[in-house]
This record gives sequence, C-alpha cells and structure tokens, in this order.
Amino acid sequence: MTGKIEQTVSLLLRHVLLVMLLIVVLVAPLVAMFTQSAFAADNRTGNDNESLEDDIVVIVSSLSTVKALARDHVEDIFLGRMQQFPNEQRAVPIDQAEGSAVRERFNMEVLGRTSVQVRTLWSRILFTGRGRPPRSVASNEDMLHAVAADVHALGYIERRFVDDSVVVVFE
Repeated sequence: MTGKIEQTVSLLLRHVLLVMLLIVVLVAPLVAMFTQSAFAADNRTGNDNESLEDDIVVIVSSLSTVKALARDHVEDIFLGRMQQFPNEQRAVPIDQAEGSAVRERFNMEVLGRTSVQVRTLWSRILFTGRGRPPRSVASNEDMLHAVAADVHALGYIERRFVDDSVVVVFE
C-alpha cells in the first residue's frame, strides 16, 4: 500500500511541475509583453521626459507618391502581411539594426510587439517560404539615406534626423 501511495505522490508531483513549467512558459511572455506595453505607453505620454525629437517616425522618400499611412498599413508591411502601399505601389520595408534602441522602440510603440515576437513571426514566414524579413541598416543616418534613395522604401528614424529628402507618413 505504501508503494502505491509513493507512486501516486510521485506522479502528482510530476504533473504539478509540468503545470508550473507550462505556466512559466505561457504566462511569462504575456507578463513581459504587458509590462513593456505599459512602459511604451508611459513613453508615449512623455512620462520619461523624452523630447519630441526622439519620437520614432515612419518615413518614405520625398519622391514617393505615398504621403500618409495608417498604423495598420505600417504594421502589415513590416510584419510581411502586405507588400504594397495602399496606392498599390510596391513597399520595401527597411529595419534598423537588430538590438538597436530605435528598433526596440519601433517594435513596441508602432508594431505593438517585442523584438522576440517580431523575430519569431519572421522565422515562421521565412520557414514557410512566404517572405523574407526586411533588410536592416546600421543607424538613423543610414536609414535616412536608404529611404531617400528608393521610392519604394519604408523606414523609421528618430524625428530629429528627418530632412527634406524624406516625408513622415506616420508618427
């Protein structure tokens, strides 16, 4: 009888550990996402004393016919769901360098996702052969030059880097 009780307790402990592991794996990313979303919301309201010059803006070449985009269009293009601007011209998204503060902020503030979530999404898209992630550039200056040189390009930079070679289409 004692052996059967020990087996039952052992099995119960294994199940409890498995449930705890599942909770950590499933709930921890959600907690992190909500925490980062709250942080992003604080940033957008200026609670961190960030100046408007450091706001992330989405840009196209000044030669582009696109003059404004809604958030959902920016999301769809950067997340591989759409390859065209609303005017049906080809859209070529360009990312900042992976791990850069600008990219992290863009992912959270504009795409509403963590960089890990964006990377995971692109891994799935790449694996299924439905697309390739956007190419990336090293800095705000490189982004400005890349977007200015290509009427199909869509990128993002800190507002203070905007000049006449590009047009802000989403802020």
